[in-house]
Parts: sequence; structure tokens; C-alpha cells
Amino acid sequence: MKIGFLLSSFYPSTGGREVITFNTARELAKRGHEIHVFTSLKKGLKKEETVERIHIHRSKTWFQYKYYLEFNPGWVWNAMKYRLDVLHIQSFGFILADKIVLLKKLFTKTKLVNTPHGPFMALDKYPLWQAILKKVYTTLEYPVNRLYDAVIEVNPEQWKWMAKAGARKDRIHLIPNSIPAEMFAKVDSGLLKKTYNLNGKLVISYVGRIQKYKGLDQVISILPDILKKHKNVVFLAMGKDADDMERLKKLASDLKVSEHVIFTGSVTEEEKMQGLDISKIFVFPSEWEAFGIVLVEAMARGNALISTKTEGGKYLIKEGVNGYLYDYKDTKALEKCLLKLLDDEKERNMMISNNIKKSRAFTVEKITDELEKLYKSLLK
Repeated sequence: MKIGFLLSSFYPSTGGREVITFNTARELAKRGHEIHVFTSLKKGLKKEETVERIHIHRSKTWFQYKYYLEFNPGWVWNAMKYRLDVLHIQSFGFILADKIVLLKKLFTKTKLVNTPHGPFMALDKYPLWQAILKKVYTTLEYPVNRLYDAVIEVNPEQWKWMAKAGARKDRIHLIPNSIPAEMFAKVDSGLLKKTYNLNGKLVISYVGRIQKYKGLDQVISILPDILKKHKNVVFLAMGKDADDMERLKKLASDLKVSEHVIFTGSVTEEEKMQGLDISKIFVFPSEWEAFGIVLVEAMARGNALISTKTEGGKYLIKEGVNGYLYDYKDTKALEKCLLKLLDDEKERNMMISNNIKKSRAFTVEKITDELEKLYKSLLK
């Protein structure tokens, strides 16, 4: 099959959507499919290159405001230039992606698939002008979303808002996100331990952007009470700053817990694995997540989980079996969950063992089997 993927940012970017798409594309290329990726041109990258048999086509962004409002005419040109069996778009809400859907539907036989991951503007509250934008655009987008031959939900709750956004219920398929085989490889975490003086510490970890809606302030705010019982606890936050690190550092300083909070900044895949190996508890305090691939990565590296009750958290965590869930901003509940796992090593180890086993269900090989089967069914 000739398969195309369209997303705003791709390799070598390391966000969840980017990494998941790269691993999927790489696995499909290994299986002999011709893979093309249409994405934006970032500074220092080539317009055209082939990486691990993935043909990457990058085009210049003319204008961008925040995430969705990106004007990149090259997407249309590149995506229409290639004759594809399947075009798999990785979002709802990009105007030019919608234009490509209309053109492909009108002039080609390409089957159209979308994994939106989340709805257009996923948070509940926005300033008035953004709330108006959301209402207007979701209305305009509704008929476009009805054109997809398949829409993929990454958790069992998503069909509810997908149907409201225009996706046909009989074309929605559950295929979760995946992690690559490398996530199970052995790594030496000695250097990371030494760098951040983590020997003898009980590490609570987080991986992701350092961004306000990710909710890291909840963890920092309860550290003073946690440290009264567990003086060796350290919160290790791995990920690039997305305009919230200074605020969080000030919060840690005001609460006099700065010595127990570590911000690593951007990390490589191996450094991320090292950090997760050192950690025993992984906390994901986000306001909203469709899946949260880092939860599965933390499972694979041997962590008990605590997450907010997001779509992804509720899908991946069974209370008392492999982790705990709490309501966003309920810091008392978060503190209770953390203390349970810090106090009870036996329960923590039970959850760690369960998670290592559970993570094997999300390997890229298994998930790509499902995706490949869906693609083939559309071409019959």
C-alpha cells in the first residue's frame, strides 16, 4: 500500500503525536509499504529526506498562531501530488487539512483516515474570542468530518465527542496508541542518578511539556506535606519548557521545596527511559489527555501510576490494580494517592509488576497489526 500521514510536526520533534506517528510509519515501512509524511518545515531541516524508509516532505509555514491556526499551502500541494491508497491525518481542526480532505474526496480514490487524538480546542474553558472561534470552526468542520472513511479513537470514550464533531458512528474504530520495542531495552541510569544526585532518593516522575494545563503545580503544592513523612522524595519532571517552568520554580521556592524538584528540560529517549527506571511512581496530573502515551512508557519501565481522570487515564488505569485516579485540581486526593504508594511498598511493587505485563499489549507491532488490517478493509 501507498500510505500518507499528515501532521503539523514530525521527526525529529519528540512530542507524543510525533513519536507515535514516527514509530507507526517506521513499522509500516518495515512491512514493505510505501510511506510518505507531509509536515511543516522547521529550522535546520531538509525539505525532502528519507528516514528509515519514510519519505518526509516538509513545507514552509507562512503563518501560525498557537497550535491550530497554521497556514501551510505546501501541505495541499505535497499531499495532492502523490497518488496514495490511504491518507491518514493526525488531527481535527487544521483548515488546510480539511481542504485536502475535500480535494482528495472529489478528485481521487484515496481512502481518508483520521486519528484526531483530541477534539479541536480540547479544554473546557477559553477566553470569549477563542470560545467563539471554537464554536464557529466546529460548525464549519462538521460536514468535512463526515467524509472520513475511518476515524480512530485511541480510548473507548472518544466516540461520544467524535460523533458530535461529525464522524459517522459506524466508521469509528478503537485502536490505541503504541510504544516501540526500544521502550523495553535495558539502559544504564547511573549517569542520570549522579547528575541529579538521586542515589537513595524515592523518585516521583513526570514526562511531558512543562505547560500550565499539564498541572504540575498540583504535585509541587503538596510536597511540603509529603516531605513531612518521606524526606527522601524527589519530583523529577522531564520535558521541555512550554512557558510554565519559571512559575513552577517560583512556587517550589516559595514552598521551600526547590531541593526536591528537578526540571531536566528536554531529554533524549534514552534519558527519558533512565529517568523512568529510577522512578517508582509516575504522576500525570494533566487537565486533559486523550491517551497519554507516557503512561504506557512509565508502565513499561516499572512504575505505579497516578493520573487525573482524563479519557486516557480512565482507559489505562484500573484503580488499585496498576495505579490511582483523582479529579484534576483535587490536591487532597492526589496527596492521599501518593501517600498510599509511598507508604505501602508491597502495593507499589504489585502495581509495578502489573504495569510491566500490561504494557506489552501496546507494542507498536501489535497495534500496527490492527491499523494495517483497517487500511486493507477500506481498500476492498
